[in-house]
Amino acid sequence: MLKGLAHKVFRRLTGGRCALHEAEALLKSEVLPEALLRARLPVYIASRSWQVRNVAVKLIERLKDPAWYPLLINKVRNGSEAGIVVRNAVSAIRRLGLSTTEAEHALRRALDADYWEVRCEAVRALAELFEPTALRTNMFLHALRPRPNGNGALHFNERNFEVRAAVAAALGGCNRHETVLPVLQTLAADSHWLVRHQSAVGMVELGCRRPEVFLQMQESLNSIDMLSEGCRSDFPFAQTVASLRKVLQKGPPADPLAVRRFYIDLNRGWNRKQGGTD
Repeated sequence: MLKGLAHKVFRRLTGGRCALHEAEALLKSEVLPEALLRARLPVYIASRSWQVRNVAVKLIERLKDPAWYPLLINKVRNGSEAGIVVRNAVSAIRRLGLSTTEAEHALRRALDADYWEVRCEAVRALAELFEPTALRTNMFLHALRPRPNGNGALHFNERNFEVRAAVAAALGGCNRHETVLPVLQTLAADSHWLVRHQSAVGMVELGCRRPEVFLQMQESLNSIDMLSEGCRSDFPFAQTVASLRKVLQKGPPADPLAVRRFYIDLNRGWNRKQGGTD
């Protein structure tokens, strides 16, 4: 009996490794064999191995066949799926530009995920794919897990700095300055310099969208602590703030989206040169 069980476990393990090698080979192929992939995807997506399911998500993104997109949404909705698989499913939804109602519902659920990378990617996806309505703005605020202090000041229970930084960048694209600006100002005093950096850009972007608060942004920038461990052979935070001051001096640009080039892409890393400072 034990021998038979051992053989069963061995077959399951080796079968999982074979599927993983096969799926990875398909993902790396220069010319995607679409017919073979469509035949194998159901096996990969239902695999017992999270590594195989993870590659399956990436294969769906590469295939770019809308017939398979509901599987990405289901991966995000599935509360029992491995966090890394959900993160990559959210990233695929963002890169594929899936702005359906079903996708939004799944992304909203992902804002409450236990794994911080899922929350972070969900914020980015919602900000990129959907217009910043009042409801969506409130979703970003909720993602910070706000809790008022006894003196009325805001405190955020979101412990991961990358999530806070992602929310700061998302709020810069919103229009409700009376709600968003106090949050950005609080984030601009964050303990992590990357959150302060994204908040600085967010405040200026918001000012470009809402001329009635544009002139206030210079004072807001002046109050930000720019000391940080963020140092290359130059200083990205100080350079960005200098560029933001130029924007404020020249007046609101015709397209507020022009300010977004100053955000640091945290997926690439802060210590890689960012385009856009002048």
